[in-house]
Amino acid sequence: MIQKLVEFITKSLVDSPDQVSVSQKDVDGKIVLEIRVAEYDVKRVIGKEGRVIRSLRSLVNNIDPVMDKEIAIDIVQ
Repeated sequence: MIQKLVEFITKSLVDSPDQVSVSQKDVDGKIVLEIRVAEYDVKRVIGKEGRVIRSLRSLVNNIDPVMDKEIAIDIVQ
């Protein structure tokens, strides 16, 4: 569910939504979501001074506070 939400939000931010993919891994007790976007869209996902990616991380970590695992979001090229 969170993976789909991150994918939906990311697709609405970028110029090439067809090149967006979000994969999920479990690493050291954390859920890691890896976002892949076109090279020229990375700046849109990061945002000015990292505000967009920080907001996205904050959103997913506050959606379900009863979850046992922390959620990390990485942008991968």
